[in-house]
Amino acid sequence: MRYVDAGYAIALAVLALYALSLIARRRRLERAVSRGLAAEAASRGGASRVTEGHGTVRGDDDPSRAPRR
Repeated sequence: MRYVDAGYAIALAVLALYALSLIARRRRLERAVSRGLAAEAASRGGASRVTEGHGTVRGDDDPSRAPRR
């Protein structure tokens, strides 16, 4: 009976480590994407700013926000 309990404990520990690795991978990916968006906005020379995990936010240089005539 103890071998069965040990097997469950090992399986749960492995699953917990896998979940932690997925969380870390997702955070690294989100940081990389936000850095890429910031670099893209900077290369365009616009006033767009990037917020963490939410993509780009329109800046004052966005033509779609210009007043209509």
